[in-house]
Amino acid sequence: MNVLQIVGYKNSGKTSLSNAIISYFGQRNIMVGALKHHGHGGVPIGFENTDSEQHRSSGATIAGVVGEHIFQLSHHTKWDKEILLLIYKQLGIELLVVEGYKQWHDPKIVMVRNESDLSILAGLTNIIAIYAPFHLKLPVEYPVFQNKSELVEWLFMRNMKGKI
Repeated sequence: MNVLQIVGYKNSGKTSLSNAIISYFGQRNIMVGALKHHGHGGVPIGFENTDSEQHRSSGATIAGVVGEHIFQLSHHTKWDKEILLLIYKQLGIELLVVEGYKQWHDPKIVMVRNESDLSILAGLTNIIAIYAPFHLKLPVEYPVFQNKSELVEWLFMRNMKGKI
């Protein structure tokens, strides 16, 4: 399973790009999974005040609920990367698109809204491209895309060559 991270500051377009990648790859019969890091603190919407969360609070190490093709899972301890990836891999996912988790070392596309957002590059590893919907004045050592469609097609070609 390949993992591709989409990282950037809040409201930089991560979800929009993730959706474009998921759609493009999915239309080409690639099993795509998505994982979003809820990096703003607190419990993600949809888990508070649920029966499964009460089960977890009562001491269940892991609690889940299934309905209408939706499976929600909560874990009493911290979800570590290896467990998350095993779940997706077990489900047959070929490409996992991850929003966030900047500290992970998987291939990353960095979203920038303006030149000052380039400061994020200093703390990241394994950057493969930058998406900036404007012309960058500062030189960078990575391919820069201003067009989502071109970026997604470039990613697909990299994937076909086994480079994601």
